[in-house]
Amino acid sequence: MEAVIRTNGLTKRYNGRPVVDGLTFEVPRGAIFGFLGPNGAGKTTTFAMLCGFVRPSVGSATVLGRPLTDLPRDRMAALPQDARFHPERTLSDSLIFMGRLQGMDAARAQGEAARVLAAVDLAEAGKVRGKELSHGMAKRFGVAQAFLGTPELVLLDEPTEGLDPRNAHTVRQMIRAMSGRSTVLVSSHNLAEIEDLCDTAAILDRGRLVAQASIAELTGRNQQVLIQLGAAGSGPQAALATLPHVAGVEASPDGLRLRVTLRLAPGERAEVAITEAVGALIASGASLGTVVRGHSLEERFLELT
Repeated sequence: MEAVIRTNGLTKRYNGRPVVDGLTFEVPRGAIFGFLGPNGAGKTTTFAMLCGFVRPSVGSATVLGRPLTDLPRDRMAALPQDARFHPERTLSDSLIFMGRLQGMDAARAQGEAARVLAAVDLAEAGKVRGKELSHGMAKRFGVAQAFLGTPELVLLDEPTEGLDPRNAHTVRQMIRAMSGRSTVLVSSHNLAEIEDLCDTAAILDRGRLVAQASIAELTGRNQQVLIQLGAAGSGPQAALATLPHVAGVEASPDGLRLRVTLRLAPGERAEVAITEAVGALIASGASLGTVVRGHSLEERFLELT
C-alpha cells in the first residue's frame, strides 16, 4: 500500500544524546496507525518532527509525499499532547477561523464548525471561550479541530488522555468514522485502546523502532489461542494434540490453562482452527471458561520494551 508517512533514519539529538535514533517506518494510506512506547521512547519528539515543529538532526521523512521542509499543511491536521487554544475566542469562532485558513468559504466553515462540535458532544458549547474550557472539553475540542474539513492525514498525540469513559468513547468513535477517508496516526499509552482501535502499530523503545506490524501479528491472534478450562486433566490436552490445525499445546502448571499454537496454511482463517479445537474439547468432556486469541498488546509491549 502507498505510504502516507515514510521515515528514513530519522534522528533527533539534544545535547548530543539521541532522543529519536535512526527511526525508519511507514504508515500506509487509510490506516488507523498506533504509535506506542514507554515514557521517553521518543514518540512526542517524532510527532513534533512529522508536524514540522522540530527539525531532525539526521535522516529524512516524507508526509503525503512531501519533505518535512515543505509539509502539505492544507492536507493534514494535528493535535499535540498539550495543545492550547485562543483564550478569548469562542469555540465556534476558532473553528470558523481555522476553516477559513484552509480555504473554506464562510458558509462551509460555519457548517464544518457545527459538524465537528456536534461530533464530540460540544454542540451546545459554541459560545464558550478557550479560557473557560475544562480539561475534558479542551481535549474534545482539540480532536474536533483536528478533523475539521476531513484532512487526508490526522496526527493525534494522546487524544483521550484524562477523559472520562464516555468522552473517550466519543473520541474513539470519531476516529473510527474517519477510517478509509483519512489516515490517522494515534500516539497513546492506552494499549487496550490502541488494540481495539488500530489495525497497525509501531512500538518504540529508547528512540528506536523495536516492532512494526498489524495488531493481529503483534498479538499473535492468528498463531495462538489461550483456553481456560473448568477442570484440570490430561484428556483435553490429548484431544487437541491430534488435530491437524494444532502445532502444539502447552499447559499451565495447574492444568487449567492451555496455550494452543495453531498450524495454518497460507490464507487460511484462524476461526476454522479455533472452532475445530473448541469442538474437540467439548467432545472430550472438557468444560470451557474462556477462549482468548493470542497475547494482549500489553503483554507484547512489555516483552519488547
